[in-house]
Amino acid sequence: MDKLVRRVTVVQGSKEHRHATVVYENDDEADDEHESHPFRPLEKAVRHLLRAELIMAQEAYDRHVKSASRRGSGWLLDAPTNVLRAQQKGLRELRKIDSITYDEDDGE
Repeated sequence: MDKLVRRVTVVQGSKEHRHATVVYENDDEADDEHESHPFRPLEKAVRHLLRAELIMAQEAYDRHVKSASRRGSGWLLDAPTNVLRAQQKGLRELRKIDSITYDEDDGE
């Protein structure tokens, strides 16, 4: 059987008389994509941090472009406010991060 096939189930009957039988099941544990990795929570936190930084940078850029288009050198006066508001938006995104939790039963 192909490596992509994990399980083949044959369903027979209808309504109340339905019966499902597993005909083939791949026992190859090396291909298990759902096994837990010890660094998964850390990777998730880093991903959220990078997403927040991306949102903050995009917001700062958008605010800069808007300020520069309104007044020629007005972007310089608006820069501190624009950066502060972009940081606030990035921090709001950071608050969505789940706290990193570790199982106490991991053999320690």
